Amino acid sequence: MISEKERYTNVAKKWLEEFLERNYSKTHNIKVIIPSTNISKIETEEIKKYPNYSIMDFYSDLIGILISKKDKNDIGLVLLNRSTNPINVKEIGEMNIYSNIVKPEASFIVSLKGLPNEVSSLLLDEDICSSLLTYENKNIIILRLDWAGKVDKKGTFPREFKDSF
Repeated sequence: MISEKERYTNVAKKWLEEFLERNYSKTHNIKVIIPSTNISKIETEEIKKYPNYSIMDFYSDLIGILISKKDKNDIGLVLLNRSTNPINVKEIGEMNIYSNIVKPEASFIVSLKGLPNEVSSLLLDEDICSSLLTYENKNIIILRLDWAGKVDKKGTFPREFKDSF
């Protein structure tokens, strides 16, 4: 029997595939994988071409792989972590560290329940939001994603992205 987390992982995978198709398919071939091990141990040819992959001894719930149509050795990654519970500061901190190490093209945390009020209030402070959700001049984007794969704009942080999904 499939667990709630596995079902939600499939919802998030479908959403990520559609997002990547819309935003990258003109210039990249796209793969989305659900890893069962650390990034450094994934036996996918494209991951092994990614810079410094061997030091990535952690895993993301989903990884989007962007393979340039011009140069098959030019690989980009997209990280997505998912939760069926409200997102806590620890999960945000983990994704911040992962994103600073990997330097992905995009980085997401999605949840069925979004952010609890305490964390939302914390992220309304621009300095705190910036320090927790910024890497390499990019943003980790937090989304409340329902079972149908629809994004709730009210559950999107940083707030400037609420109309982007």
